[in-house]
Amino acid sequence: MLAGPARVFHLRADPALVHRLEAVIDTSGLGAWFEAELAGADTRAGGRRRTLNARALLVALLTLSAAEQPLILRDAARLLNAMTPSTKHRLGIPRTGVTGEGAVTERMVSYLFNRMLALIDPSPHAASNRDAYERARDDAVAAHADPDGVIDETALGAALTELKAGHADALADRFTRLRWVLDRGVEATHPRQIAHTGSYALDSSEVRTWARQNRKQPKAPWLYPDPDASWNGKKTHGSNGWYGYWLHALVRVPEASRAATNASTGNGDDVPCLVERIDLTAANADVREAGLGMLTRMVADHENADAAAGTPDRPRRDVLADRAYTSENRKAEDWIWPLWELGFTSVHDLTVHQLGPARRGTPKPTSGALVIDGQPYSPRLPAHLRTLTPPPIGADRATIAAYQASIAQRAIYALHAVGGRNEDGSWDFGCRAMALLGQLRCDLKPRSLTLPLTKPTTTPTVFTPPAGRTPKVCGQEKSRISRDELPYWQPDLYGSKAWYDSFNRRNRIEGIFGNLKNDATQNITRGNFRVMGLAKTAFMTMVAVMAVNLRLLDAWQLRRDAQARAGAGDELTRPAPRARRPRRRTLLIEATRARVAAARAAADAVAAHQPAPGGGAGAVPDPPPDA
Repeated sequence: MLAGPARVFHLRADPALVHRLEAVIDTSGLGAWFEAELAGADTRAGGRRRTLNARALLVALLTLSAAEQPLILRDAARLLNAMTPSTKHRLGIPRTGVTGEGAVTERMVSYLFNRMLALIDPSPHAASNRDAYERARDDAVAAHADPDGVIDETALGAALTELKAGHADALADRFTRLRWVLDRGVEATHPRQIAHTGSYALDSSEVRTWARQNRKQPKAPWLYPDPDASWNGKKTHGSNGWYGYWLHALVRVPEASRAATNASTGNGDDVPCLVERIDLTAANADVREAGLGMLTRMVADHENADAAAGTPDRPRRDVLADRAYTSENRKAEDWIWPLWELGFTSVHDLTVHQLGPARRGTPKPTSGALVIDGQPYSPRLPAHLRTLTPPPIGADRATIAAYQASIAQRAIYALHAVGGRNEDGSWDFGCRAMALLGQLRCDLKPRSLTLPLTKPTTTPTVFTPPAGRTPKVCGQEKSRISRDELPYWQPDLYGSKAWYDSFNRRNRIEGIFGNLKNDATQNITRGNFRVMGLAKTAFMTMVAVMAVNLRLLDAWQLRRDAQARAGAGDELTRPAPRARRPRRRTLLIEATRARVAAARAAADAVAAHQPAPGGGAGAVPDPPPDA
């Protein structure tokens, strides 16, 4: 470890690793962008010229994270000083021992880091933003006072209103810059030669701030330890909530079997599990708003890049999210419809209030169809299949299989989508007894009665329409259902095996969060980067995500190489295990077990030399028996 009382003072990184990470930083363009912005923001007339550049600092931080070390600025300075002379020359940093050049100090690293982050800090409580606003306000007050000190209140009020609007615009611009930096950093780790197929998983996870929340907060918000953080009452890991931020992540997932796209792309089912976008918000923010913002920015970036390259637009397919994003009982305007407008299809879990027949408040389909678990069904659906309770989390396979068998019995009554959605979101559906399908026999469609008796047949006692009032779904080959009547529609029937296989792809994002918080790898848990504020915390999180992407991409490439060797008949189908230094806890356990074993051995040895019970010091052993 580099931090703590037993820290070392030098960390040497592999020059090949540093060279690779330099290429990643250059691909992102962040080094050149920060240098250009710093040059434009530097208004000082004199002073010592800065000798540490933004590119070198970015490479140092990414190297620390890739080497699975805490992101401590002090350690970044030590890492830069320990680099080889050729690497220092390439990075343009001072070389130790060279006349006229000194070592990189912690002050140099801290100064540059703070200046870089001030360019993208959207917090109104940040010192750089607050001080600039207060100086401008004081200048406005002085400008509207006459020599006698009388202030023109009307003119001053208009000037302050304009000043506040300009300040808000400046903060919004910095917020846009922050997200641009996050997107460019993560995007630089994506391999250009591997095209993604268009499906993503979305979720959020806690990132605790380095600050401690005071029992009694100061009245001035800028006096808070971390004014951008907030409290979240969600109980996780036995705690009663946490203080910090939400980390929102968008992760690539493979296509479901129904999409049948893996063969065309050549990626197979094993596609690299990479983070596509990230965002950080306060812990009390709406996760849906942040998720839609990431997707909107990603779509815009993809469209611009595809237009510039003259290539077709990238595919947009499924977005998988848990019930936190679709928890509203009868509303889809906050998540599902915006996804559809972006070109995605929502694959989601349902809450207990969304299961079963559509409840009051959801428009009843004018076609006469039943809406159950978000899907349209024939009115002839048997009553015992209308309300099915999903198995709880952790249920055994037999329980899940029984539930899926009931869903399979219900599937024959599900209406079939004909064609694609219209521009207004409506869709044409037809009964399985329609001539196009011929999968069901129903007397309401007399032509279907000519089908073989092996086909399922509906029961008239379940539903018989009054004379002259046959529902459209029964009297027509197809009928139109508006999107408001199907707020929770999904491509696969909820609860079916196909739905389980599709939704389980969301587990990849849980693996991403596990990699980010694993204390043996990047580890973004509290204390591994000791900065405060939204911009600084988001920036350090971005560096850790970049390192995770690179590590997972290497692991994916090793699997692909092993599969290629296995296909060629090579017996070495798995890469050699990676040697890792044992953790401190493991070493302590082994040492304790060794001491306990030694103590037991000593006790056994002492017991073996003690006399038998009842014998004294002069006891004579019995003579051996006669031969």
